[in-house]
Amino acid sequence: MRRDWDIISARTLGALALPDACERCFWIRQKVGEPPAPFPGIFSSIDSYSKKVLQAFLDWHQRIPDWFEQFGLLGQPLKSPHYMWFKIPVLGGRLALRGVPDEILQTPNGTLAIIDYKTARFKEEDPFRPLYEIQLNVYARIAEQLQTNKPDYPFPCPVETLGLIYYDPITEVDRVDKIHGRGFLMEFRACWSPVARRDDWLDALIAQAWAILSRPEPPPAHPNCKVCPTYEMIASFLR
Repeated sequence: MRRDWDIISARTLGALALPDACERCFWIRQKVGEPPAPFPGIFSSIDSYSKKVLQAFLDWHQRIPDWFEQFGLLGQPLKSPHYMWFKIPVLGGRLALRGVPDEILQTPNGTLAIIDYKTARFKEEDPFRPLYEIQLNVYARIAEQLQTNKPDYPFPCPVETLGLIYYDPITEVDRVDKIHGRGFLMEFRACWSPVARRDDWLDALIAQAWAILSRPEPPPAHPNCKVCPTYEMIASFLR
């Protein structure tokens, strides 16, 4: 069993908000862990690059990029906090929430704007929207309740804005300078999607998470779960 099973990441808790969430998979991931899965490195590289773009723009122009201002996002980016200390206890210390936002801006009025980046096609009806909403609400809860004396951070601090910036790839080859001797370029279009505070929903999911994890054995699988059979197959080889 994992020793840190009582520490839940923002993304893992958010997965419980999906319509087809499987409580059995949640229990196994937290209590046992999940096997490593192949994940193309290009996605991690793009995610890292989007953060570097913001920092480079700040260094060159001494202000945040135009698309942030167009979305009404004003302020000074904070250095990304470390996941080991950006966490808070919940339910009287029985569980803890942690995670690291892609971007935190300290706004001119002293509040925070917390942003996550998504390198994907922007769609109004994103099937993973519930996960993203809870993920951002976890970050807000941590930022507003975290007691720390780290000099570079204002926590605890009120959070005024939550949202997603989708970097939507532009795949048309519409200019000759996109193809050159060293390779080719791909551009991305920034799209803003605000996220509302969902404190009651977050509290309900935290209570649900504890109800699941306090069980000595995993609960039944969701009838439509496609992951549970994989866990069972792995378990059969380990027996």
